[in-house]
Amino acid sequence: MRRQDEIAWIRRFLAHEREGSTQLADSLLRVPAAHYTSSEHLACERSALFRGRATVAGLGVDLPGPGDYLSLDAGGVPILVTRHADGRVHAFVNACRHRGSPLVEGRGCAPGGRLRCPFHAWSYSTDGRLRETPLAETAFTELEDSERNLLPRPCTESHGLVLVRAEGDAAIADHEVLEGLGPDLEALDLDSQQHFDTHVSEWACNWKLLLSTFLESYHVFSLHRESVHPWYFSQPMLYDGFGPNLRFPVAKRSLVELAGQAESDWSLVDHATLQWLISPNTLLSSTRHSSLLWRFEPLRTDLTRVTTSLYARKPLEDDEMRGRLQQEFDLQLRVTAEEDFPQQEAVQTSLASGALPGVVMGRHEGAVIHFHRALAEMLAGVR
Repeated sequence: MRRQDEIAWIRRFLAHEREGSTQLADSLLRVPAAHYTSSEHLACERSALFRGRATVAGLGVDLPGPGDYLSLDAGGVPILVTRHADGRVHAFVNACRHRGSPLVEGRGCAPGGRLRCPFHAWSYSTDGRLRETPLAETAFTELEDSERNLLPRPCTESHGLVLVRAEGDAAIADHEVLEGLGPDLEALDLDSQQHFDTHVSEWACNWKLLLSTFLESYHVFSLHRESVHPWYFSQPMLYDGFGPNLRFPVAKRSLVELAGQAESDWSLVDHATLQWLISPNTLLSSTRHSSLLWRFEPLRTDLTRVTTSLYARKPLEDDEMRGRLQQEFDLQLRVTAEEDFPQQEAVQTSLASGALPGVVMGRHEGAVIHFHRALAEMLAGVR
């Protein structure tokens, strides 16, 4: 956050804390159960949110050098992102042009800058050009370049993020994706950070249930009463919207100590976890020592792949720092895997039963309301 935004946010929080209040939306929100259970609704989401709109593939530091790659799912489209020898990032459909086999899984580095298909060993350079068709040099001479090379997809690197779009050919306008979050991201200096570890898991519930549990701290006093609540406030909860995106720091109890200090000495990162939603499906959080990126990929209405990556904000120079980061990563994964995500699987079961017409978000869950209203607006054009 910029310094002026940081000071303003702390002032707002301290005022709410003194008054025993929290930020409220203008009205509560009812969300139909079908938004979590309907295959038709998911098809609309895939079209409008995950294919027609640019999404975050990862951080630039996930691809630190030539030949590095990572893969992801974008609304059912398998995507491959690479860094070429010239330093540029590229994105392609993650499928060989011969018989459609995926070229890679997860993340890694292509030996010699070549992406090799496991099916028949066709190989491509990291800029997508076909380089080799073993044992079949004369069998495909009729193919045009457009049929030989990997299918490109729009891709750009901005403010430390890698943005891709699964459909369309137009260049990605990063300012239209971030809608004012650029200064916050610049202050994080994501390009200077170092990838520490990545964990991938799958959960039997809708992607919105998993993501939205991060968007409100109302549940902290109850669901996390022993794990998190001793150190973090459940309320106040403050948020700021940037188009469909959000900034929503979660305050530690120590933040109230700033009330007795000069504003020039205030430091939010010492007393809160700073968090952002980059619509539609990416969460970025930051502490003094690390940044955490969460990506939620809907595989079915009731199945979501969660990719969680931790990044060190300082060089990994000693075992003490590595141990601290490992503890932080383990805690995040443990709390979500033992408390947050199983709860959402249970919610999915309730909604799928057909007994409930939907769920309701109260005015004090304003960031969740902002998230769902933004989704509704983006989906309006595909129904």
